[in-house]
Amino acid sequence: MKIEPVHITLVCLFCRAELKGSEDASYSPGTLKKCKECGEENDYESVVEVAKEKGVAQIKQDLEDQLKNEFKNIFGKKR
Repeated sequence: MKIEPVHITLVCLFCRAELKGSEDASYSPGTLKKCKECGEENDYESVVEVAKEKGVAQIKQDLEDQLKNEFKNIFGKKR
């Protein structure tokens, strides 16, 4: 079973626009990241937590789909 990498984008908690920033930027607990689309300030820790939840959900879905296909291939073949 091959698991593909999952890429999750950090998004604004208010407008769901992608939060962009410098690649070399360092964020610490309590940092606020301003959305360039709506101007709202997002708590960085909350944004990361939402991204983690999305990532876990995506991985679960991918694994479930792969398992369904594997079982279909194994048990769906006529003997």
